[in-house]
Amino acid sequence: MRRVSEAADETHNALADVRIRDVLVEVNDGESASTGRPMTTGAFYQIWSDQAEFQRELLAHVMERIATPGSAEIEALAFQLVSDGAPADEILRRISDLDFRLSRETSEMFLALGLGALAPAQMVKDAQREANRRYVASLSELLHNVLRYAGRRLREGRTVEDLIWATEALEVGYLLRSRTDPEVPERTDLRAWSSRATAYVGIVHAFTEEIPDRVRR
Repeated sequence: MRRVSEAADETHNALADVRIRDVLVEVNDGESASTGRPMTTGAFYQIWSDQAEFQRELLAHVMERIATPGSAEIEALAFQLVSDGAPADEILRRISDLDFRLSRETSEMFLALGLGALAPAQMVKDAQREANRRYVASLSELLHNVLRYAGRRLREGRTVEDLIWATEALEVGYLLRSRTDPEVPERTDLRAWSSRATAYVGIVHAFTEEIPDRVRR
């Protein structure tokens, strides 16, 4: 409990059980085995000065891996739907469905969520800094384009970051729920929309408004 509190010792790492000797076994049983050049402990310490540095960088690596999972596929889908003249809400639904599926299939996703809860807050913040920057930059452009297409704008006092973190919170919640009750986020209504997609579009509507004199799609 103390280790996950806001005042936790920043030197504590939830990855402390990942030992260098175990990593070397994995490496040397894998790629290094095929090259015939096993990695040694000495070579390891030429890259990372100590085990704590390795573990901090490993945490940052995990967070980076989940920064923008499937962003190219999501952007391609949105572009295609816009080209096809699909209704704006349908575009939001489809990209929400694809984003959730790709996130759930990303092997590092649940590991990152667990580490985010168990590592000291400052350590997680440091590890996520670059990943969060890429995540916000990628989604900002996509959402601005979809909102422009839909004839909508952010409500006064709201930013695209507010919208991004609200939808991210929704997805994280449903990802965790899907582990034990996978049917919950996928329950559909009469339109065959999932509960998760309905909530996603609802959040977008709550944070935005129609631009006056624009034809609604």
